[in-house]
Amino acid sequence: MFTITDRFNAISNAYDIHSFSELRHEIFINRLKWPLACPAGRELDQFDDQDAVYLTTMNSRGQVVAGARLLNTAKRSLLGEAFPMLVNGVIPKDPRVIDVTRFAVDHRSERTEGCGNLCGMLLCALQEYGLREGLDKYVSVSDVRMEPILRRGGYRFKRLGDMVEMDGTGVVALDVEISEEVLASARRRAKVTEEMLPLEVIRRAA
Repeated sequence: MFTITDRFNAISNAYDIHSFSELRHEIFINRLKWPLACPAGRELDQFDDQDAVYLTTMNSRGQVVAGARLLNTAKRSLLGEAFPMLVNGVIPKDPRVIDVTRFAVDHRSERTEGCGNLCGMLLCALQEYGLREGLDKYVSVSDVRMEPILRRGGYRFKRLGDMVEMDGTGVVALDVEISEEVLASARRRAKVTEEMLPLEVIRRAA
């Protein structure tokens, strides 16, 4: 099960955000060596503001082991502000188009033992969220190595522009479909048979 954290419950879920920032530091700073300025042991940036929405899940010890940050493109987005060169055409700016950022899955076996297919579960959670919120689609700035992962996860997507090499890595902007068909495919691939999000009504961040 994933937790949804937004402006309405950010205080009560402060630990979730803190633990997610530690996971982000492990993956993006320690493992992938992104040259980012951030607090010791945590990865945070200017997009971690009151409008950000987080989907996170924990292991049995209360450590976040998978998650993603969602940004409303009508307000601001990583794609629009930091990577507009990846889009051929108009930068998406619509409340029904969400920028998926900081997609993170823990790679440390001592933390993920017994957690199941975390990547597949996160992909299912994103589709559930998009459908419940009535979103049109997701966009994302992605390392090209994410494309085969998304395909294996049952996702359908297209590039919004040409690949650009950054720090020796190919980077692309993706337009990602949200649909019942993709959710069904993601669940089948991940062998997920239950809802990944709480059943209560999702609050749309204003």
